[in-house]
Amino acid sequence: MHTFYIPNIETITTLPEQESKHAIKVLRLKIGDEIRLVNGLGVEAFATITNEHHKHCEVKIIRKRQETKPLFKIAVAIAPTKSNDRIEWFLEKSTEIGLTDFIPIICKNSERKKFNPSRWEKVVIAALKQSQRLWMPTIHKPIKIEDFIQTQPKGIKTIAYCGEFSKQSFATRVDASQNQLILIGPEGDFTHEETTFAFANGFVPVSLGDNRLRTETAGVVACTLMKFA
Repeated sequence: MHTFYIPNIETITTLPEQESKHAIKVLRLKIGDEIRLVNGLGVEAFATITNEHHKHCEVKIIRKRQETKPLFKIAVAIAPTKSNDRIEWFLEKSTEIGLTDFIPIICKNSERKKFNPSRWEKVVIAALKQSQRLWMPTIHKPIKIEDFIQTQPKGIKTIAYCGEFSKQSFATRVDASQNQLILIGPEGDFTHEETTFAFANGFVPVSLGDNRLRTETAGVVACTLMKFA
């Protein structure tokens, strides 16, 4: 069954123009065909097409349900890569896995400091539809790492980096029964000052394994471990 993202799912009678075009022109759906609707906020609805117009496809809701919001966060604060494709790959895969919060952080060694949140949202919506999830991850505004670190409440707070400090295995720190957050730096890694500041604010240094991972790969590995702890 084909899935469509509809923010105003509670009052929907007509699909937005872009979704209407996709339903009628691309998928060639017809009157009577059943479709699935999601709003990214836990609501799932099933509807039938009542008017197959390619600009304003009319639908009738048959049934819907509300899924409870996840109790705990799976949050990744990560320095976006120079390549847009790589950070979008991270967002796509992590959304499929179960990411709840994406926080783009700006570090001294960050390769990218200009961002396109609207593009990130499109990637997340596509992954939401594909993965059958009902809750869309929150895309936070980009923030300097120091500002982010000092505003974080209690919970599992970790930082992954390649320095020579003593580190614990991240797999031993994950706990799905509480909020989880990991900091992942840019390709040039965090600076000594950034890691020291994180330690002083309750972040525990962790390792994601013996191999040195790219930023986006580290993000997906960390999200997977937190989800399936």
